[in-house]
Amino acid sequence: MNKKHCPFCSLDVQQSAFANKSGFMAVPNHSPILPGHALIIPEQHIESLYELTDEQIGRFFTFARVVTGFITQLYDADAYDWSLQEGEAAGQSVSHLHLHIIPRHTNDLKPDEDWYVKLQASKAIDDSTREIMDKLTYDRLSKRLKTDWLLYNSEDK
Repeated sequence: MNKKHCPFCSLDVQQSAFANKSGFMAVPNHSPILPGHALIIPEQHIESLYELTDEQIGRFFTFARVVTGFITQLYDADAYDWSLQEGEAAGQSVSHLHLHIIPRHTNDLKPDEDWYVKLQASKAIDDSTREIMDKLTYDRLSKRLKTDWLLYNSEDK
């Protein structure tokens, strides 16, 4: 997949970012596994973690850690999961590096459910049967997260 056809390189996705830093952005997931599911994405079209320098990898994961703190606080989560799928065999549906942040709560899934299985089973981003948040809901969520992110970062830490 090249940048021209990459959904994460689209202006819509870039405008929906609620946080940006050091060449990376955080966006809500259009098809969340659980409430608060977000993605960390390089702003440039990068397909593999191996394309990042050691310095960029450090910035990527440092930014992800800060965003995870924000998301878990905002959603009053007990814990979180991270998932970085690279390659179709690993379940990656978009050939653009991205890290899933999934806030977790005790008993948030049925005993026989597993978030990773749900993530693996999610359809390709352009599959018409995939459950995707409608544009109005997504835009409202993105706007709320942007506002909350600014407040989160203005608090004395």
